[in-house]
Amino acid sequence: MIYTTRPPVKVGIAGLGRAGLEKHYAALVKIPELFKIVAVCDPLKDRRDIVRETHPECRSYRRYEDLVADPDVELIDIATRSDEHCEHTIQALKANKWVHLERPMCSDYEEAMVLRAVALKAGNRLLVRQSYRYEPAFIKVKEIIESGVLGNVYSIIMRRGTYNRLDDWQAVKRCSGGALLSKGTAFLDQALLLLKSPPVKMWADLKRVAAVGDAEDYMHVLMRNQVGLTVDIKYSGGRVSDDPLFRVCGSKGEFTLYEGQPEAHLKYINPKQDLPRRRASVRTPPLSSTIEPEVIDWVEQRIPAATEAESGMDLIWVHVFNAIRENINYPITLDSAIEVMRLLALLKKESAFA
Repeated sequence: MIYTTRPPVKVGIAGLGRAGLEKHYAALVKIPELFKIVAVCDPLKDRRDIVRETHPECRSYRRYEDLVADPDVELIDIATRSDEHCEHTIQALKANKWVHLERPMCSDYEEAMVLRAVALKAGNRLLVRQSYRYEPAFIKVKEIIESGVLGNVYSIIMRRGTYNRLDDWQAVKRCSGGALLSKGTAFLDQALLLLKSPPVKMWADLKRVAAVGDAEDYMHVLMRNQVGLTVDIKYSGGRVSDDPLFRVCGSKGEFTLYEGQPEAHLKYINPKQDLPRRRASVRTPPLSSTIEPEVIDWVEQRIPAATEAESGMDLIWVHVFNAIRENINYPITLDSAIEVMRLLALLKKESAFA
């Protein structure tokens, strides 16, 4: 229960698919003190009826234009198809509605710049959903890095995906399908937060592996910032074996976290060990058999992959409520969301995926 003296935000959900119904709706019904679902919109009646079963007072629309015209709706939660995001957002903002926009915010960088102009004119009522910022595993990674126990972090490896012979619109290019838009927007946002500065070098490889459409279901992205930190992201729709969700390498240790595992592995040099100073020499080195190996006092720990206090990615709804009711700045700036789209455009050009 979240205590507030403010009235709940009246929300209308647009799109009752895997995101809108299974994630957005499922989260909103758990926080009635913050949000009241007053309307839903989807072209499929059976999807609308699912909501009406538990919310009989909720208005149901087939046409998106009717949802936008509903005077009782304050916030439109857009979870429609990716190629509809730009048009639907513009319609809602011009109707003076708040908008919570599922990723990707649009289909390409050009549309992102159009949305930026419309959003500024509408009084900054566009809230882009980058919920992976609140992923418990990602929060744990940031916590470990910021603790300094790993020393100078020089490499962060991120691995995602599962074997999936995807055959819906997410596998079709003309519907703005593909791993780069559907998954890359989340993981690139995480990468930019970890890099803490714009990448100066990037490389990308996109390909279709197991999906049956024409869009890519495999993305491999390398990003390097000015101080030498590299983030290596790989998402594969043809993934068979389990690689670590995150592997963080530093000058004094390493942190490894696997998906679905309650504990992560942390190994680092004991900070109490007084390592003797060493200097490099150009002289001929002694034979290996005569060298006494340096003894490193390693500390190894199994630590919780997430703290109990973390509420997960649904925490983003609290920020949406605070932006609308408490006038608190939304933590995901529009410029940061647009930067993700800019980098996506560059990576797509780099990969030359046909």
